[in-house]
Amino acid sequence: MGGRLRRALFLAGCMLCGPAWADEPLVVAPAASEIDITTDFTGTALKQVGSMRGPADVIIKLVGPKQVAKLSRETKIGPFWVEGETAKLEGAPSLLYIYATAPIDSILAPGEQAKYGLELQGVPVHVAPQLKARAEEDWRKAFFRIKARQGYYVEDDSAIKVFGNRLFVADMRLPGDLQTGVYTLETLVVKQGKVVSRNVGQFTVRLSGIERWVWDAAHDSAWLFGGLFTLLAMLLGFVLNAIPYRRGS
Repeated sequence: MGGRLRRALFLAGCMLCGPAWADEPLVVAPAASEIDITTDFTGTALKQVGSMRGPADVIIKLVGPKQVAKLSRETKIGPFWVEGETAKLEGAPSLLYIYATAPIDSILAPGEQAKYGLELQGVPVHVAPQLKARAEEDWRKAFFRIKARQGYYVEDDSAIKVFGNRLFVADMRLPGDLQTGVYTLETLVVKQGKVVSRNVGQFTVRLSGIERWVWDAAHDSAWLFGGLFTLLAMLLGFVLNAIPYRRGS
């Protein structure tokens, strides 16, 4: 067993992470506090470890920061496909993972699923400009299809492993193009169709190294950054032009 997992198990055994409420004890070891995105970042594995009292089902929901997405519908004009209607969708999370020990429909009734935001297509999405109800629903469905196909909206009833009806471990794989911001990790314990315990934690995804320096410079001092970038490009062009080279005979 790796050192990281041993530490997580130790935390799960001695650290109560302040659940919002709990009818039954629930201990969850923090999966992470920060994730740094560097030049060679291609994604990362995230492990959630916890313990509960007795047999139960577990649901883990990972929600990313909200995003703004622009969708377009291609239109065929003669032999060419061109961009047609467009719509901007706001308010939906950039990432939504719902993991469980069994299919969600077999654990909770639809009303309870909606209460805890456990429906992949139940998250609020604002479509702009204002469209007729049918057209707006078409854009919403297209958005959810794209997010599911790209692997950003996932429902998995096999990702959580339970040991001895007490310890549970979930392995999550985060993609390489994570949106920066605060991510929320919610854990629910369910018995007989009722949520009996709940824990909510957060971690931050941030740029690190040269990426963070470029981001900060571009946003905090846009004019200075643009001027410096232009000057460096001119200098590089001058240097390359000054280097002698041999012409082919």
